[in-house]
Amino acid sequence: MNVHFEKLTASPNQFFTILPEDWQNLIVPHWNLYKNTASIYVLKENDTIVAGGIVFSEKLLEMTPFEEEFCYLFSEGYLYLGYIWVAEDKRNKRLATTWLTHLKQQNPIQKYWLTIEEESLTYFYERNDFKLLDESKDENKEWIFITP
Repeated sequence: MNVHFEKLTASPNQFFTILPEDWQNLIVPHWNLYKNTASIYVLKENDTIVAGGIVFSEKLLEMTPFEEEFCYLFSEGYLYLGYIWVAEDKRNKRLATTWLTHLKQQNPIQKYWLTIEEESLTYFYERNDFKLLDESKDENKEWIFITP
C-alpha cells in the first residue's frame, strides 16, 4: 500500500467525513474555534484519505474532568493528539503506526499526549513508544499516554 503523509490545509471536511458520526458531532461544530491552534494530518492513498488525526496545542472543549487534570502538559510543551482514525476498510495495515511515525519524524523532539477510552489500545500505543501516565479510577475508564 503506497500512502502519502501530509498536513491537510484546506477542506477539513475531507478528514471529518471518515470519522464516526459521534466524533464528527464533537469536532465539526467547534472546528472554527480550533482551526488556528490545531492541525490535521492525514495519510492518503491515491488522493483518498485513509487515516489521520488532529494535533492540538490547546485544551479541547469536550475534555473530560480526568483529561483536564493533565492539561498542564500543554505548558510543558506537549501537544495533544486526538481523533486518530483509520478508515474501517483499511484497518490492520499498520496505517495508524505509519501516521504516528510520520508525525514524530516531522519534529523528533516534540512531545505528545493523548487519551484512550478502550483498554485494548494500550498495547498499540505502548508499541509505538508511548508511556502510560495515568488511568482514571471511575467507571468510564480512560488512559493518558505520553511520549517520553
